[in-house]
Amino acid sequence: MFNKDRLRIAKELRGLSNPEFAEKLGCSTSKVKQLLDVEREISENDQAIICKTLNLPLSFFTTEDTPKLLETDQVFYRSVARIKAQYRKSNEAYMLLAVEINKYLTKKFKLPVFHRPDLDVTESLGESHYAERMASELRSLWSLGNQPINNILSLCELKGIRVFRLPLEVKEIDALSFFDDESGSPFMFINNFKSAERTRFDCAHELGHVVMHTHNKHIRDEKDNRILETEADQFASEFLMPTDGFRATAPRYLSLDSMIKYKKTWRTSLKAINYKAHKLGYISDWVNRSNSMKINSLGYNINEPEETHRDESVMLPKIIGLLATQPDFDKQKMLNEIGISEYDFNELTFDSLTKLDVQKKKPKLRIVE
Repeated sequence: MFNKDRLRIAKELRGLSNPEFAEKLGCSTSKVKQLLDVEREISENDQAIICKTLNLPLSFFTTEDTPKLLETDQVFYRSVARIKAQYRKSNEAYMLLAVEINKYLTKKFKLPVFHRPDLDVTESLGESHYAERMASELRSLWSLGNQPINNILSLCELKGIRVFRLPLEVKEIDALSFFDDESGSPFMFINNFKSAERTRFDCAHELGHVVMHTHNKHIRDEKDNRILETEADQFASEFLMPTDGFRATAPRYLSLDSMIKYKKTWRTSLKAINYKAHKLGYISDWVNRSNSMKINSLGYNINEPEETHRDESVMLPKIIGLLATQPDFDKQKMLNEIGISEYDFNELTFDSLTKLDVQKKKPKLRIVE
């Protein structure tokens, strides 16, 4: 049976309205409505056209179970009000694919298990210095000291957080996270279209949500959401740049030029360094405002000066590499079992299959006698 609910999800995944879907299929809008009608069957020919048009295997549509889309208030967005419904629905459909990938991989391997850190999380919103204290305590629990974090994305993976890439390059959706009750794992999604420094901050921001906010299931309004977002930003700043470590290593004179050099220590943005320096009293209110205006005028708020290297997923490419060593491994069989295209799999898993193919094509050195 061709699952009509899954067809609707697939249409949302590609961000298509009924007229847009009809245009891609080369048919009328009324025909699309017939395809979506649960009472009508879809011919094998139409099924093949739909699969090709939406770039999804037939197995995606013939799976009996219908995954339930997440409720919007289950997901930590920066600002729901600023996100077009089309983008939000598409992202939430991609989340379902990520959950399916995780289900498949956990059947094959014993992945790191998430253990909620033993932190004194509070039910109240906006408590002074709460986020910074949580970041400091988590660093202590994870034995990170006051040193810079080399690869925060890999660190999150190691702690049982499932990290995926968001395929859509939508500036209103920097990153997002949610807790999957079925698997007991937090999921984190980050974008790679911003600078490496901003992506590291996004990862730390979502980690803040995971450890501080996912225990609380109450429905959030826009005011609550703003408070939680501020707390996640404060957490990220302290987690990436612990105050004691910042004080111990900061240059005596913090000009913009010296900040550009100093930001390489923590691999954070120039804007984040300026914010931290002002918060700790290293620069005055006037210098902070002046620096902020100069950062914006030079375009450094978008194009990071002397950008650092990008943090990479370690777990996903390694798992796919291990899968590929098994005698019965078949890439297409895996994709069909998950119900995903190779393109979508690569988009979500940081090009893990592409990297696998590159490794296979590397020439082997031989000694010629």
